[in-house]
Amino acid sequence: MFCPVCEAEYEPGITRCPDDGAELVERLTPEVTAHDHSEARFVPLHAFGNPAEAEMVADILQKNGIRAVVQSGGADAFAPLLSSAALGSSVLIDERDLDRAREIYQAFFGEDETPLTGSAEDGERS
Repeated sequence: MFCPVCEAEYEPGITRCPDDGAELVERLTPEVTAHDHSEARFVPLHAFGNPAEAEMVADILQKNGIRAVVQSGGADAFAPLLSSAALGSSVLIDERDLDRAREIYQAFFGEDETPLTGSAEDGERS
């Protein structure tokens, strides 16, 4: 059994999702899921001085139904281990969600450029 809202899988016998109260379905299909799984075109929302901030913001956006990913470091295809450990990260979101993502970011962090430290010196606003 699956939740059509959060897409979590549950053991037989459970009929409602304990997290969001939705009635479970036997399988997830485009007709019953709340999420849009069509191909996304990702655009930058915000750049951060450290990956932890980017991960936190992406998590908040995802929990609010925004498709978000974190691009860390230089994202160098030839040195993926080094680039993922490098300082600096960007949150990329589906371009269709850009306005909503900006609203959510503003609601959580206001004008703070770097949510964990609250300083504008380390972040770069997109």
